[in-house]
Amino acid sequence: MNSTFIVNFVGKASPSTIKQLAATTHENDGKWLISKVNFIENQVAAVIKIELPEENEEAVKQAFRSIPELLVQFVDSDSVAHDKEEIFQIRLDSNDRAGIVNEITHVLDGQDIHILDMDCHRVFIAGGGGISNSLFTADMAIRLPADVAIEDVTKELESLSEDTRVVLSS
Repeated sequence: MNSTFIVNFVGKASPSTIKQLAATTHENDGKWLISKVNFIENQVAAVIKIELPEENEEAVKQAFRSIPELLVQFVDSDSVAHDKEEIFQIRLDSNDRAGIVNEITHVLDGQDIHILDMDCHRVFIAGGGGISNSLFTADMAIRLPADVAIEDVTKELESLSEDTRVVLSS
């Protein structure tokens, strides 16, 4: 029988530390179903959903706990894997403005769309003649309900403003 759990950790680590933890999971017949790992300098914050045979669960958890610079927490999770046909990667580009993230999440929440991952970036652009502005980009992984079409979602997001563009990556 398989076990599914989420591991959260923060602390000092390197990309090789993450690679080592992924290899340990793989060596124990496990897989990372969803992962979000962020680095700032040598600090890391991560959330990873792992599925593996129940008998290997403690070995993998011990691998995470064995890194002294990390504060680690485990939470049980549902074993239901997402249907890949319902998960989409999209990028939204727009001129930056106050409340744009709230607008995006309001549109998605209104259709019961689950945001699996959302990375937002703002880029300041200085123009000629003293005009300057910021561009906003959101890279998202979203899971749609069965009765919602991705084309409808992209059109609704693009209707947030005339300069908003949504690109479907997969």
